[in-house]
Formats: sequence, structure tokens, C-alpha cells
Amino acid sequence: MSNSITPLPERHEAALRSRVRTRPLILALVLAGLLDACGGGGSGQSAGQTTSSAAGAPGPPTQAGHYVGAVRIADATYFGDAVVTQDGAMRLYIGGPYDNGGELQMARPEGSGQFVGSIQMRDGQWSGNGVVIGQKCAINPANRFCGQSAPAEFSANVSFVSGEAITAHLQGKIQLVTSGGTETWSLDLGLWGGDGPVRSGQYKEALAEFASSSDVILSLDGSGRLFFQSSESGCVGSGTLVPRSAGPADIYDVTLLMESCSGAYAYLNGTYGGLALITPSSVWDYDELLRIWLSKGSGDGSPAALTMVGEPL
Repeated sequence: MSNSITPLPERHEAALRSRVRTRPLILALVLAGLLDACGGGGSGQSAGQTTSSAAGAPGPPTQAGHYVGAVRIADATYFGDAVVTQDGAMRLYIGGPYDNGGELQMARPEGSGQFVGSIQMRDGQWSGNGVVIGQKCAINPANRFCGQSAPAEFSANVSFVSGEAITAHLQGKIQLVTSGGTETWSLDLGLWGGDGPVRSGQYKEALAEFASSSDVILSLDGSGRLFFQSSESGCVGSGTLVPRSAGPADIYDVTLLMESCSGAYAYLNGTYGGLALITPSSVWDYDELLRIWLSKGSGDGSPAALTMVGEPL
């Protein structure tokens, strides 16, 4: 896999034809899983089972990739958006109220968080541990995960369905230890699919707290170098996107140095690592948004996490 970012020209016609074939199956499974999540009882599918289009054919791979769906916390259901790599790196964004509309959540919620963890994936059984970090802490410092992350354990069953494309349904939980005790969040996510390699160019940042006035343009060159700055928060970001060797294809490792953030945003200054990919904005669309999950390294000041989404210009 090349270490360069795909330049701006239109996607290859064959890739588009493949996307058209696979989108209906992904849509059907995602909507079925997410509708069940709204009922609070899950879908009733037998988790961890693998089906195949040919008798005796080997089961699908670990089904790392991009998952979207519902996260239930106490009596409320929130939007969840996760990326999982083949070597077990996992990022899960928990945003505003979940509406089961089949789209990525683009509106900025009052508060949000990110689970950053490492998991093992064996025969449809996923487990691991990590931390939950508060986001938007400059705007909403009352977020209970701001300033102090919470240790967490992750476990899930992943069931597979195969046809023109193999897709997956994840049901599981995250157990947290907080200052108020132990709590459990339930997860119901469907494999969302990707949309090819990241392309160089300019992206308008639409979600991260340092870009609250939508004034931030992220520039990405053909070698994977990125840069942005915000007049409101003062933040200046520079870093790189590099294809991840442990895939799946078109997932990128991201490094980012945040500097010059001022006032309430100063806690964002530091060095971040994370993952990125290109995603459509809904199960029906063919657009290409740049999705990035980031968190500060341990020992680099106050804990901080950023979930970004860039709209191409």
C-alpha cells in the first residue's frame, strides 16, 4: 500500500460500480440493526454466528472497519460511530441523541465522548479495555469525563451476513468505573462501509470544538501532511495521515500536534494520535467525508479527545 494520499481526480468507475452493488445490502442490515436498537432489546440475532454463501466456505475475516449505530446510557440512546482495525485498535465516538435516521450525526452536541481502546477479535467474540475521554470540555466543562478519563472494559458479539458483500452487526457493552460507581453502556452498531482512499485537497471542519464557528479549513497535501488553524480558539494543528499497515484498506494512522489554543481551549494543546477514513454521510449517499478520531497521549497534560468530520471543498 502506498504511503501517499490519493490526489483529487474522480474515483475509478469500477470502484463506483462496486459501491452501487454493495450499498443495498449494507443499508438493509444497518437499518434492521438500528431499528432494533431503538426498542432497547436488541435484534435477537444469534451473535457470533457466521454464515457463508457457499457450504463449507471459510468464515469472513475479523470484520474490522467502520461501525455506526446506537449507544444506550441509562435511559437515553446516543449516536455511536466507531472504527476498528485488524490489529484491534478501536475508537468509538458517542455524540448527541440517536435518531435512527441512517445518517452520520453532523450537528455539534452539547457534550460528547470517545472510547479509546485495544481489543482482541476471535470467532465473533470481541473484548478489550481502554478509557472514555470527555470531549467539548472548553464549551461544556461540566461533562463528567472532562479532566479525568474513566477506565472501561469492552465486550461484544459480532454476527456476519454474506452475499454480494460481507457485512456485520455488533452488539455489546462498555463497562466503566466512574467516581459514582460502575455503569454499563450497551452498543448496537452496524458495519457502515467505507468509500475508498483519502484524497488530498481542502476540507471544512464541521464537528470539532476548536472549530465551533465553522471557520476551520483543513488542508491535506498529496504526501499526507495536514494543516489547519482557527481564529476563534487560536488552535493551530499540523500532522500527517499515513495508510495503516494493519488495515483494513483505506484506514489511516493520524498524528497531530495542536498548538496555540487559548483561553478555555488551552487544554487541547498537545500531541495526538488516532485513526481516519473516508465515509459517506448516509447509507444512501455517495459523498466523501473525512472522519478523524484523535486523543492525546498519556502524560501530555489534561486528557483530551477530538472527533472531526471534514466536508470536501
